[in-house]
Amino acid sequence: MSCRSLLAFALALLLAACATPLSLKPGASIDEARATLGRPTAELKLPDGGTRLQYSGQPNNQSVVNADFDAQGRLRVVEEMMTDESFARVRSGKDTQADVLRDFGRPAEIFHYRLSNETAFMYRYYTHGGFKAAMFIYFDPAGVVKRTETGLDPWSIRNGGGRND
Repeated sequence: MSCRSLLAFALALLLAACATPLSLKPGASIDEARATLGRPTAELKLPDGGTRLQYSGQPNNQSVVNADFDAQGRLRVVEEMMTDESFARVRSGKDTQADVLRDFGRPAEIFHYRLSNETAFMYRYYTHGGFKAAMFIYFDPAGVVKRTETGLDPWSIRNGGGRND
């Protein structure tokens, strides 16, 4: 392999390693996204006929990115979901476990509380200022959201609170 070919190959690998869902441009095709980013952790049909490619780092990192495509397969929006603003859109008494899974993906951990007859999904994320937090979304027995609570990331506490926990 020539030096020029080797350099081009190395550059292509470097650029591919830097690709993230947030680097996608509006109007990109779903096929381009798959080729650039690889296999998503989830692929979901949206109510409007579009498709969501979800790239989740849960449970080991604090990122879940949704890339939403219209029915023609063109990128509409890319959004980081592990934010206070995204969690604020969860509607108590209306949203279900299916809605939460569609928007935020699989949680880092699931808790079952027998005495209160609730289930909670825990999502790890960084709140404002880089504070290690966890969002707990509580569900009633029918799977409807009862409430949300932000707290300390219990995994971080167990592991000594280091930045990479």
